[in-house]
Amino acid sequence: MARIGYPELPADEVTVNIVRMLRHSADIGSAVNKLGAAQFAAGALPAVDRELVIMNSGVAFSAPYEWEQHISISRSAGVTDAQRDALAARDLSSSEFTEAQRTLLAFADSAARSPEVPDEIFEAARGHYTDQQLVETVIMVGFYFLIARVSTVFQLEIDPPDDSSVLSTIVDEYKTSQQHIPTS
Repeated sequence: MARIGYPELPADEVTVNIVRMLRHSADIGSAVNKLGAAQFAAGALPAVDRELVIMNSGVAFSAPYEWEQHISISRSAGVTDAQRDALAARDLSSSEFTEAQRTLLAFADSAARSPEVPDEIFEAARGHYTDQQLVETVIMVGFYFLIARVSTVFQLEIDPPDDSSVLSTIVDEYKTSQQHIPTS
């Protein structure tokens, strides 16, 4: 049981525990959810690479909720069971990953574990990924540190969906909200 209760939901609404917990801070929680959805709807990383970074963050930040929540999502994005096994074993140099993925994982893991990324890791990742993708990777690592700590500090119950339907709903809501933002 979570350390604090979840806010009540309308009877017709179903969502995951992390989204429910963030509703204790409606305005900030909404912004956090929007940032998370943007990473799926507008991010430049291929879906499989995005999920590898997220799953690695779950391990790096000791966050079982994060890991479990993304098993079905990562599967639907193309991450294999063997790749998830390698991540769980902290084998980021596994032959289960492409050369590009190994450099991305080294980059993301380094960003998760220390304040700077060594030049050789940075340059290797830059050889496979655009500047936009690298910036978005660091944002993603920071975002999933936030999600990891909300899930661990408040001891959220794991509630992985059977498929990626929750993710689809969040992405659809993000895309709809973007249509209402005026541009200059």
